[in-house]
Amino acid sequence: MITLNNKSEDKTSKLSALESSTAGAVSGFLTRAILQPLDVLKIRFQLQIESTRKNCGGLYHGIFQSIRTIYQREGLSALWKGHISAQALTVTYVMGQFGTYTVFMHLSEYLKLQESGIAITISGGMAGLVGTLFSFPFDVARTRLIAQSIPKYSGLIDVLRKMYFNEGFLSLWKGLSPSILMAVPSTAIQFRMYTYLSMSPAFDSIKDKNIWGYQITKSAVCGITAGVCAKVAVYPLDVLKKRMQIRGSEEMRRHFGTVVVYENIFDCVWKVTYYEGPISWFKGLKPSLIKSGAFSGLIFIFYEMFRETILTYKEKSLTKS
Repeated sequence: MITLNNKSEDKTSKLSALESSTAGAVSGFLTRAILQPLDVLKIRFQLQIESTRKNCGGLYHGIFQSIRTIYQREGLSALWKGHISAQALTVTYVMGQFGTYTVFMHLSEYLKLQESGIAITISGGMAGLVGTLFSFPFDVARTRLIAQSIPKYSGLIDVLRKMYFNEGFLSLWKGLSPSILMAVPSTAIQFRMYTYLSMSPAFDSIKDKNIWGYQITKSAVCGITAGVCAKVAVYPLDVLKKRMQIRGSEEMRRHFGTVVVYENIFDCVWKVTYYEGPISWFKGLKPSLIKSGAFSGLIFIFYEMFRETILTYKEKSLTKS
């Protein structure tokens, strides 16, 4: 999201937390709309008990085969199942993420830590924590909507209402512990990696840096790499989170594989590892890496574009005044 070379450092200091959150929310909305089908595939893979390898009994065993299967059984719109809840998740998460990151980076100025890796890492970790806490109920709702192969929930409000009345208020935060364990280091890695890559001398050698093509290329390369590295580092926790979020509603996925009930996190870890094997903690990794790389790259691209738009508008306003 925010690079720390001298040029962009000056720009960062001109952005308020609200402006940074707004730019992040818009970029998150556009990115989510484009990449939602990959998220559907990832979650279906993560929730499948059977192996995702071909001829191993599972309904889904490949990206193209899974897309075709979902399309034939449930229709094209199924690839965007849970899209509204996913948008609510993305917008609230990215707003909290960018706003928190900006606040902590501004705070680091007073502590003389702004140019250090410690400030970036801590700010990134806190951004992941706050973003997760704010957006988590929408994450649970999205998982429920995507996971259902038979109708149980009609939409976002219906999921939240039924979970609240049937399972209790705290059910909206099912799987929160592995989510926090995943989000904090993942976001810290992502911000730190992006900043490190964006300061690479390789980009300094490119001519005509002021054109949009340069910034888009730089944001895409750094964003994709940072997103993939962060996802690989914490992916097993993502699988654990999805398995825990489906607790209490396991029956709605019985039409696309074996159903297993988990009593708690430790029971889930034991059963998944023992019955499905250690490699099962990386189910859905391929579409997840494609989605994470593309998502991170697009987020950075759109964010930089909207940040530049906001700064340009502010500069023009100051000039007129």
